[in-house]
Amino acid sequence: MPLTLDKCGNLGGDVEMVAVVKELALRHPEDEFALIGRNSGERPEDVGLPSNVVNHWVAWGPELRERVARLRFGKSPSGMTIEEQLSVVSVLDELTGPTFDKLDALVLWVGQHGSSNAPIPRVDDRSRLTKPQDSFIWYASYLLNGVNRWRDADPLIRDAVYLNADARNRHKMRDLKHPLLHPVLTQYNFSHRIKHERYGDGSDFEEFSGLYDAGLSDPDMRDKVWNAGVHNVYSRLEVNGLAPGTPFGDLISFNDDWGKRQRFGLFINEARAVGIRPELQRVTVLRDWILPLRPNFIHGTWNSHAPWLPEIKPAPWEFYYPLLHSVRSTFTTPSSGSGWATAKPWEAFAAGTVCFFHPGYDDQDNILGDAHLDLREFLRVKTPEDLAQRVNLVNSSPSLFGHIITLQRRHFDDALREKRYLNLIERRIYG
Repeated sequence: MPLTLDKCGNLGGDVEMVAVVKELALRHPEDEFALIGRNSGERPEDVGLPSNVVNHWVAWGPELRERVARLRFGKSPSGMTIEEQLSVVSVLDELTGPTFDKLDALVLWVGQHGSSNAPIPRVDDRSRLTKPQDSFIWYASYLLNGVNRWRDADPLIRDAVYLNADARNRHKMRDLKHPLLHPVLTQYNFSHRIKHERYGDGSDFEEFSGLYDAGLSDPDMRDKVWNAGVHNVYSRLEVNGLAPGTPFGDLISFNDDWGKRQRFGLFINEARAVGIRPELQRVTVLRDWILPLRPNFIHGTWNSHAPWLPEIKPAPWEFYYPLLHSVRSTFTTPSSGSGWATAKPWEAFAAGTVCFFHPGYDDQDNILGDAHLDLREFLRVKTPEDLAQRVNLVNSSPSLFGHIITLQRRHFDDALREKRYLNLIERRIYG
């Protein structure tokens, strides 16, 4: 979790965590907000966070390194053994666990994780333990164990507020002992199911059975593994890193100068292609939709080396908005083949650049569903030819350009005033 913009990666999304904690802390100066997720370790006051934010990793980081240095590790090329993983989990839990006991509420961003993030009994053979990836031990194990001990105090009332901005990071962690009582705040509406390791505790089985579509497993498994639903609700979470006063939001400026702009350009990262329908893969979209338009710029992170693929490099954060201001229109495409909403169009709305939507992007219409009719009809294109025609229209008509970017900015301003995600977080924390 980077606490400053210069430590964020080029793939985007890194600014979100600090943006939300800053907004919550400013809106509730009477409360203390504790950073318990692994982060870059700065003192809050040194990175522009309010005085009521406490970063426990300022102290935890050096202490963790000291404690781990005393552990004995082998030199297996495949990483830690299960026994070594358990020793690290024990150190992390001893270091962080007491802080969880003092918290009144938990707000957690869902990042990369596995079906198990610490060695826990296997579902098919309870005498054997799982062996998660080492990275999940270091970054996720103690958080999930901390949630469990915090919820144990009152599992039918206490529930963490989960935020998920990435389609790849939906809940799959069996480490969570208790089923969720509330939806995960996301950028897409969907439901799925996960297993919950019970660690030999069969209590609350009947109570949870009737709650929130729990649909728990057979009573014979009441102290072993439960199966319950996870509901995910669109909460306009994707605008959180664009508000004034947040690291990336402070870079935004609206520019309506049609004359000094070029025709078309975009930012597009490669994203994963495994399991994605060919027509939704970024490399296909680049070939069929984007390159025929001869963009004035393309920036992003790419590893593919197809002979027809031009050289594409990422752009530093400080060049992002100047580049957006250099063109009259841009284009947003599905991320990892998902229909999720992302921050990309909102960034263009804020900057004053017309942003067209691929037909597979935001397929629930969460971004434009409450926008002006002209935006809904003009921005979503159906074919590469449709996109080319509208790019040319914007490029040749200052009045059309001005009309669309004015409506876009109005829609962006409405979203920031509403701050739907923040109101949902506060409703959960404060009632």
